[in-house]
Amino acid sequence: MNGPIREDAKIEYSIRKYQRAISVAVKTPYSIQGMGGEEAKREHILDLAMHIISLKKRLYELTGRYAPLVPKWPA
Repeated sequence: MNGPIREDAKIEYSIRKYQRAISVAVKTPYSIQGMGGEEAKREHILDLAMHIISLKKRLYELTGRYAPLVPKWPA
């Protein structure tokens, strides 16, 4: 694929990136000193989820589908 990357491809990549970030955050122990505890973990995961929701809405506007065609990344 030559030329600039299409916007829908960028959005799909970002969705998968944020989904992987959530899976890593779920496994990360936030009880370590300086991490903020479980409440900080919950806020971080919710923030990432809100990014995913906005990206999926934009993907739907462009393509008529919510789910990316790119397979999920391993966690």
